[in-house]
Amino acid sequence: MLHEVEVRRDVRVPTPDPRVTLSADVYLPVGAGPVPALVSVYPYRKDMNAFGAKLRWFAERGYAGVLVDLRGTGSSDGVRRPEFDPAEGEDPVAAVEWAADQPWCDGSVGLWGASYGALLTMRAACRRPPQLKAIISMIGPLDPELDLVHPAGARGDLHPMAFRGTLMLLEQLMPPLVDTTSAAERQRWHRRLHDTEPIFDDFVRHGPGDPVWRERAVDPSVIDVPALCVGGWRDKNADAIPRAFEQFRGPKKLLMGPWMHTSPEDSPYESVDFPELALRWWDHWLKGVENGVLAEPPVTLYVQGERPGWRSYDSWPPATKELSLSTGTECALGDPALLPRREGAVIGEYRPDPTTGALSGQWGLAANGVGLPVDQHDDDVRALTATSAPLPDPLVVCGRAEVTVEVADPYVERLVVRLTDVDPDGRSFFLAAGVLCRGEGTRHRVTLWPIAHRVAAGHRLRVVVSDSDFPRLMPLPSPAVLRVTGIDVTVPAVPDDTGVPAILPLRERPESSATSRWEVTRDLVNDGVEVLIGGDSGVTRTSEGHRLETRSLTTAKVRRAAPAAVVVSRTSDATVRFTTGELVEVSATVRCTQTALWARGRVTVDGEVVTERHWHLLRL
Repeated sequence: MLHEVEVRRDVRVPTPDPRVTLSADVYLPVGAGPVPALVSVYPYRKDMNAFGAKLRWFAERGYAGVLVDLRGTGSSDGVRRPEFDPAEGEDPVAAVEWAADQPWCDGSVGLWGASYGALLTMRAACRRPPQLKAIISMIGPLDPELDLVHPAGARGDLHPMAFRGTLMLLEQLMPPLVDTTSAAERQRWHRRLHDTEPIFDDFVRHGPGDPVWRERAVDPSVIDVPALCVGGWRDKNADAIPRAFEQFRGPKKLLMGPWMHTSPEDSPYESVDFPELALRWWDHWLKGVENGVLAEPPVTLYVQGERPGWRSYDSWPPATKELSLSTGTECALGDPALLPRREGAVIGEYRPDPTTGALSGQWGLAANGVGLPVDQHDDDVRALTATSAPLPDPLVVCGRAEVTVEVADPYVERLVVRLTDVDPDGRSFFLAAGVLCRGEGTRHRVTLWPIAHRVAAGHRLRVVVSDSDFPRLMPLPSPAVLRVTGIDVTVPAVPDDTGVPAILPLRERPESSATSRWEVTRDLVNDGVEVLIGGDSGVTRTSEGHRLETRSLTTAKVRRAAPAAVVVSRTSDATVRFTTGELVEVSATVRCTQTALWARGRVTVDGEVVTERHWHLLRL
């Protein structure tokens, strides 16, 4: 039986600060009586967020949905704290406690979210509010510095500064899209326009290794509430979700698919009907339904490569064996027991090339599905590679590979290590990568991001060593030649018959007017590369009927001979045509170089400039 849904907009949620209330949209199943509540809290304004449609779906099935703007964003009061501040956990806890106390709630609350919403979900779970009975954490970071802001401790301006920086600045400058004549809404908009600093200001001031980042990391080992963890192998948080699952102490399940930074049902490939899976999870923990969800294997993975498909396992990582390969006196991988002894002589050199990395795809970005890795061959030949002989049997790689690189010099500024699957025609398929920054000594171990991939018999494994992962990481301004004396790799694997085939409910992705753009262009004259990433939302309608369109274009450009001249920039625009006929246009631009960050935000109403702000931040 499906229920009709009553939607209550801008319901005020109290917080421990009497001056601050949060804004919530509440989705209620009509005639269902007190029911469990599903709460989501985001810094992404709910008047621009499609997550409400998911809560409506659950309300039709007997749950109350509560979608909340984090303080200082959207229609919520207060000034936003710095991104990833641990105190942000107060808001989802306040929302959970408030929801449990409402007459339409039976006292049981589930908390869930994707990306930043997942982080806030884990923040609240760390505080253990008694009303919280279960969580779902999807495609979210665990350690904001290493997973997002400064990837693996490196400069990563493309996503946190340019990509996310313009997104959040655009939302900061946007006018209210609900209750637009309200004095309170206009006052919040005025504060965001004139008194709020953009998120990239905090990111620049706290560079890689700043002690503040240790304070902002989530400790998953204190979370004991039942948790469903959902991640994508090509997501920027592909390592964070399995790490969280490994350390959660309560009942837990892990689902890892071939997706990028998107909910499983929204992926353009291998789309899974995730709401149905989530419904079983909530039914068990919030309604006490004995639906067998805990009797099933706790880990379900999409195994990529040869004969791709879903398999379930009893543990993560499920690997039961290891394949060890090493170099000997030449830069090729083989059985360590059969290789000639290494004596520390240089077996290969990597000559810096800051243009490599773009063929690995957009997995370091909040990409919605486009930008999967392509043939790595052209990047491989610009790096130092060590390749195995053809494998005699299939190899199911499952877990995190480890690569140890021995070098002749006692310090390396950065190591980027990739593992690829090379087919008989020489095509190189990206499996996983890892980064090490500021390594002391001559022996450096790099742990790669996790993967589940079946390498076919007759294919070869390749380790690719460089210092570049462009445009995800900013190039080193003064890179040095890397002289390698040895490479060892340990690949976790499972027998081909480990686990059981899994059947997941599939869903056809709904048609959308949105468009995406991804281009990688080689400058053959100047030996450079340019990456373009763009998107157009198409026309959407807000809950009050206003017409909204958003567009963005990201560019990243570098030449091999001039890594210090790299430029990464993004412009995001939004146009709102209100039902009154008023036209508001908002634009946000962020431009990053090795030494500085420039930004501009601009708002016009019917062609007249309302505000224009500029920022110029020096980079150390």
